[in-house]
Amino acid sequence: MTYAVAMCGTTMPTALYPMLQDEYGLSTAASTQLFAIYAIVVLVVLCTFGSLSDAIGRKPVMILGLLAAAASGMLYAVATEAPMLFMARVLSGVCAGLVTGTATAYLTDLVSSSARGASISSAANMVGLGSGPTMAAFLTFFFPSAPMIAFGVHSVLSGLCIVLLALIRDSVLHRGHLLTLSLPRVPRLARRDFCAGGFMTLGFAVMGGCTAMTSILVVRAFDITDLRLLGLIGSLIFAATTVGQKLGGKIVSERGLLGYIGLGTGALLIALAPQLAGGPAMAVYLAGLILAGLSHGALFPVGLGVVLRRIELRHRASVSSAFWVLGYALTALGALGLGWIGQLAGESMAVTCFGVVIALCAAGCALLHRRWVGLPTGGIPTSI
Repeated sequence: MTYAVAMCGTTMPTALYPMLQDEYGLSTAASTQLFAIYAIVVLVVLCTFGSLSDAIGRKPVMILGLLAAAASGMLYAVATEAPMLFMARVLSGVCAGLVTGTATAYLTDLVSSSARGASISSAANMVGLGSGPTMAAFLTFFFPSAPMIAFGVHSVLSGLCIVLLALIRDSVLHRGHLLTLSLPRVPRLARRDFCAGGFMTLGFAVMGGCTAMTSILVVRAFDITDLRLLGLIGSLIFAATTVGQKLGGKIVSERGLLGYIGLGTGALLIALAPQLAGGPAMAVYLAGLILAGLSHGALFPVGLGVVLRRIELRHRASVSSAFWVLGYALTALGALGLGWIGQLAGESMAVTCFGVVIALCAAGCALLHRRWVGLPTGGIPTSI
């Protein structure tokens, strides 16, 4: 629950980007930069502090992350100008950077199974990410006089999670006496696994791009302005990802190519939608979001399980963080790429170009995955 609450705050602005554009005078590029700066900060924190919880324990790092989340929410709630939004976003990135790898390692420690730990971690991640846009949109709709109320609520929830976290045991009992900071590292014997699992992070680019652009595209191209619908649509890809983890993980662990085919097809539907007119355009776009989300949900927990299956406890947070570095790098690239193209050619053309590029990358990853694993089915050679 603590992991889900921490991640919820990172996507709360998703449904509110059109409102933030009007209220703070943000361009489309600035809106996507507001999202992307979060992913960039996550990368920096993961690279700098990715193995911190291996040294000082999981609980202290989780608590630091939740403190950053609470501070981010309070800053959003009182923001009066755009630079304050960017500072709040930076703090949100600090939270995600500290919590993501640490929570993954913590859960894996507690259940003593890399596959189950990866499954629980990825589910908590997606539930948190998916609840953010809906929570923000509905609270803002019902309390229009306080448009940033959702962020204040999230600060309170983060504080409650700190209290709850203090009541459970830490899984790292033998801590180092000397604190050293280092880049996340992957032990030599696990590097083949890391590469095989790393191919399965491509869906993060779709998540980043769609999270940064969906509400703006829906308002500008599809003429939907109901805040509740924006929140639900913003959460759709996260909900699909969560379902994909439950329904598609076993299939993808045996036949990895199916996950890439689904991701590429979903990306092509997303690319096609802005070029259509009327109701079919929105239906095609939603179908693309759902298919891409289902495929991403099936792929990335399998990849995480593959990455962690041979890792000792003392390296687990470092390797988990290295995996998430790949994911957040793609998240930032997806958001920034959409923003830059959107500034030059408009939101609709940006989404079309983005979808085509993702589909091509999915085809390339499928070929690389099949060649790397060396099985006709594209499956993983050992169980996870």
